Amino acid sequence: MAEKPRFRVRFWGVRGSYPVPGTQTLRYGGNTACVEVDASGRTLVLDAGSGIIALGDSLLRRSNGNALHIALLITHAHGDHLLGLPFFAPLYEPTVSIDFFGPRLAGRDVEGLVVPVMSPPYFPVDIRQLPSQRAFYTLEDNMWIIWKPGCKQPLLLQENQAAWEPPPLPTEVRVHARFTTLHPQNGSLLYAIEHAGRRLIYATDLEWGEEYQSEMLAFLERADLLIHDAQYTPEDYQQSRRGFGHSTYEMAATVAQLARVRELVLFHHEPTYDDQKLERIESATRRQFSRSRLAREAMEIDLLVSP
Repeated sequence: MAEKPRFRVRFWGVRGSYPVPGTQTLRYGGNTACVEVDASGRTLVLDAGSGIIALGDSLLRRSNGNALHIALLITHAHGDHLLGLPFFAPLYEPTVSIDFFGPRLAGRDVEGLVVPVMSPPYFPVDIRQLPSQRAFYTLEDNMWIIWKPGCKQPLLLQENQAAWEPPPLPTEVRVHARFTTLHPQNGSLLYAIEHAGRRLIYATDLEWGEEYQSEMLAFLERADLLIHDAQYTPEDYQQSRRGFGHSTYEMAATVAQLARVRELVLFHHEPTYDDQKLERIESATRRQFSRSRLAREAMEIDLLVSP
């Protein structure tokens, strides 16, 4: 009998800008962006903020010395989304294969974005000399990554090529990448992960402003789970944070309504907001969009179980 499909999400880092350990961030957590997705045993990791450090230790414990294959999907190259990478323990293991995916920014492909973070003179260990196996895939706008059942190598297709693909098999995993300029200064990628008839969207580091682009709303349309940037309160945004490339919780809730998503998770929390302030944001968001909650470290969501 075939094993039942799995589609689970676990949050390892939920903050933006910089880590904030301490007693005031215990409930929601203080690590920066990192989300793990288990798609029927295929491990996808969204961003490499400080949360990826604990994730790496967990992955190695679970693999118990067996071969481990990881797909690391990077949205952009700002420090809070890469600062945990040098301390990601699977990089140092010969049994581990890591596929890096990410955008081309400022004329650099994804390898050119990642390697300087983990090589001299910025770090004493050179990623190019580590025993793990690594491959780098630079994504353009509207590209698809497809993992066929039983295949370790990803298939990369342009949108027009993906349209000719047959319907996905039950254990197939597909990722659709869209590039947005709504985050300064070079932009970032949004990711839609499709598996077992469900759709997860990771849309961090974007600022909607006064308008909601119809093309981007169409990309988010009817997601089963939307993880969305909501760094600021409307008051802070209006006073001093406009143009920083991040949304308010009101923007995120409006997008969830317009795109008719099933559930909204607010993400990339402002580091100066303590647990009490985040609780108030969660309550305010639910008044606008009832099927919403704030991301917190160690929170797990099973997309194959209806809320």
